[in-house]
Amino acid sequence: MTPPSLTFTRHDPRSTEEILDSVIVPLYEATHADVIDDPFYSAERFAERARGYLKAPGFEIVVAYREGAPVGQAFGYALPATSRWWEGLTTPVPDGFTTETGARTFAFNELMVLPEWQGKGVAHALHDELLGGRREERATLLVREDNTSAQTAYARWGWEKVGKLRPYPDAPHYDALVFPLPLAGA
Repeated sequence: MTPPSLTFTRHDPRSTEEILDSVIVPLYEATHADVIDDPFYSAERFAERARGYLKAPGFEIVVAYREGAPVGQAFGYALPATSRWWEGLTTPVPDGFTTETGARTFAFNELMVLPEWQGKGVAHALHDELLGGRREERATLLVREDNTSAQTAYARWGWEKVGKLRPYPDAPHYDALVFPLPLAGA
């Protein structure tokens, strides 16, 4: 269910690049104020990662607006067969779990909502809007271990923890979660 007065825009890599500095990075800065002083979470480092995601197959971003102002965003891409996504796993998983085909897993990279809009259904609406049309079998995401509100929300929405993952050598360990996608095989 979409919260009242909320609209969404979808963007491919080209149109995302056009709003990266005016919408996407400012939303990131406003939603990550608690960690932005850490070099790994800096706005510059986020923009660098985001530009890398734009080159990935199946990249898509959904931005939520209220009365013309951006209030949140969610984005990700399809993991290619050559993906290194799972290389940072620090806990064992079943054989074949990390095998990618280019159509198996959608990497849900970011979900962020302005603090004043948190707890009002915006995050869930963005989550459903982004994942609703995906054709992959499953989605995966990484969530900070100390982000209890996100951990609680993802569990309520049906995500399951599969282990710990450290995506970059200078990154913290995250909980890696997976979620079955409803359109898989449809």
